[in-house]
Amino acid sequence: MATDLHRPGNTPVPIPAELRSPEPESQKPEDRLRNALREATLELEATKAQLLTCQQDLDRARRQLADLEELIRDLPQIFERKFHQRLQPLLDQQLLLAQDNQALREQARRLLPPAPPPPPPDPESERRPASESSQQEALAPLRALRQRWLRR
Repeated sequence: MATDLHRPGNTPVPIPAELRSPEPESQKPEDRLRNALREATLELEATKAQLLTCQQDLDRARRQLADLEELIRDLPQIFERKFHQRLQPLLDQQLLLAQDNQALREQARRLLPPAPPPPPPDPESERRPASESSQQEALAPLRALRQRWLRR
């Protein structure tokens, strides 16, 4: 029976037979090959399982990527739709306010007396042509400045 290495002060602990590896010298070469083949087969199966898991993860990631790309393509329409959804109540309120404003103007027009006719034009402005009166208006500030300058 095999034991752990003996250390001073420690008593050796026996290793159970089922946990002990077989002695290579005691096995036939065919048995060793069978064991190696069995281990390689188990390792291959584990690798295949890992490969399958990786392929499933890759497929899942590709589907998620396709979904995200589609969402990115649809994003402008989504934002525009959301904008219009938030804008619509404001437009409705603006329309109602415009209608109320129009109704109030109509009511005020009916209730207020008619506006007096505009005053007759100034006889002095009638004599001057329109271009001459506009020149006179444009020069009025300069005349006032000249008058102040002369008073000094």
